[in-house]
Amino acid sequence: MRRWFNNCPTGLLLLVFLTGCTASTPARDSGVAVGESWQACEGERPRVCTMIYDPVCGRRGDGSLDTYASPCNACADVAVSAWHPETCEE
Repeated sequence: MRRWFNNCPTGLLLLVFLTGCTASTPARDSGVAVGESWQACEGERPRVCTMIYDPVCGRRGDGSLDTYASPCNACADVAVSAWHPETCEE
């Protein structure tokens, strides 16, 4: 008796598995005016960031500010709409 996977082309299985791995996180429209020093978090949100420490100040949709380790870490937080270089003032 032949199993179902013996009849299925390997390429089709590979395509199905890779499609699931490339699902993207939808980007949010920040709706926040971004000045010269602020960079909007646009496009797909990062899921993995490097360990490079380059602190930035992230602005959340509610207007609150928080310091993040890097621009990547700031934009990985879906609540953050924009970031600027330097840490947030205490």
